[in-house]
Amino acid sequence: MNEGRVTRGQIKYFSRTVEPGLRGQVRRITQLRYRTPTEVAGAVTRKALRRNDKFRLLPFPQAVHIEITNQCNLACVMCPYPVMEREKGMMDEALFRRIVGELSDHRLLLENVAIMGLGEPMLNPRLEDFIVIAHEARIPNVYLSTNGTALTEKRARRLIEDGALGRIIISLDGASKETYESIRIGANFERVMENAERMIRLKKELGRLRPHVSLQILAMPQTESELDAFCERWAPLLGETDEILIKEVDTFGGQVDDIRLDEFKSAKPRIACRQLWKDMSISWDGRVTVCCKDVFYKLEVDRVAAEGDGPGLKDIWRSKTWQAYRRLHEGGHWNRMKPCDVCEEWAV
Repeated sequence: MNEGRVTRGQIKYFSRTVEPGLRGQVRRITQLRYRTPTEVAGAVTRKALRRNDKFRLLPFPQAVHIEITNQCNLACVMCPYPVMEREKGMMDEALFRRIVGELSDHRLLLENVAIMGLGEPMLNPRLEDFIVIAHEARIPNVYLSTNGTALTEKRARRLIEDGALGRIIISLDGASKETYESIRIGANFERVMENAERMIRLKKELGRLRPHVSLQILAMPQTESELDAFCERWAPLLGETDEILIKEVDTFGGQVDDIRLDEFKSAKPRIACRQLWKDMSISWDGRVTVCCKDVFYKLEVDRVAAEGDGPGLKDIWRSKTWQAYRRLHEGGHWNRMKPCDVCEEWAV
């Protein structure tokens, strides 16, 4: 592969070591983002409030995950979805508007809002409408993570033309049909690759920079031998704001088998997890938990409702229950919390 085809910043490699060849070119850097004035103002505000203290509790979370559905059309080998016992459903517009309304009130404290959870968000037919609602509320850095199976030309074109979505992550775990379909059970390799290629091509044809497209492959035993081939296939197709993500496989706080490559495993001693001071996850039916890894909502703090006098997100964020969880982590007692007790992916 011609090294000149890989633009610095267009490949992120989340690892502690790099290997020779194409992967040796990779830098762990953040791709330049075309930030809006609101996003820039928010970054300045958060930095001033935090004062270099990672565990300083801000008035509102910096990152919010919104699960607009917990239904999925695949049964991926590294995902806990097949054993999920939560009731399945779709978030309705009233609840989404309630959530977005409060997010908008605190938008300068938000780094990003992820439309994702333990499900495939594109199965919710209101997805595109929800993204526009968030954009009109001036929510910064809204992004979507999808398996790409439902990314038809019509839907891709709307996501691009609306200009409301900041970033779309398309999970493409494998460079070959055999590997991909053995991991993403129920998906068709050719169709999903075509969907991803078309998304990038349409952006170029329409002359748009948004949404940024991140083509993601998980680094695990099944894909390790195909990481170079994956980069070689996709790097020449990337647009100005697109990238390749080579990411470690998630154990969801130790709730699924650990198939991470050795180079991703940390030997550092366990410390308090920053997630409890930074993130919030909301299920399709309004349940709120402290971490996106808690996909079974074992650490549910409270619920937010579309209507009524129930607690708001800010109330839940500063509630006695959430504060008690933070104190457990501060005191080194995360082993009293599930799934924190077996989690290997704490944030620093």
